[in-house]
Amino acid sequence: MPHGYDHAMAEPDHCITSHHEGDVVRLRLGGELDITVRDDLRDIVLAAVAEAGAGGVIIDFSDTAFIESEAIGALLDGMNAAKAEKVPFRAVNPQGLVLRVLTVSGVLELFDD
Repeated sequence: MPHGYDHAMAEPDHCITSHHEGDVVRLRLGGELDITVRDDLRDIVLAAVAEAGAGGVIIDFSDTAFIESEAIGALLDGMNAAKAEKVPFRAVNPQGLVLRVLTVSGVLELFDD
């Protein structure tokens, strides 16, 4: 995927947008992230890790209303790939139920390492 590539995938319940900002790839996750999004989310996150420069990958939860374990697993796969490649992997803007799920599960602190 060329630099500056924007990718959007829309389903009835969710939206994932990928955007390059210099050497950072920002993934903006929206809607409800459940088992139906797992494989696509994993593929998009792994592609973002492969494309990211020194700025890394930012997972932006601003528009995410719900997240469950299968989607979290896809994000953890991306985080592990990022660590292997020494690419920063951060989460920003989780709110409400998403913040609670990510905090209680211990996942939020993993993303910011």
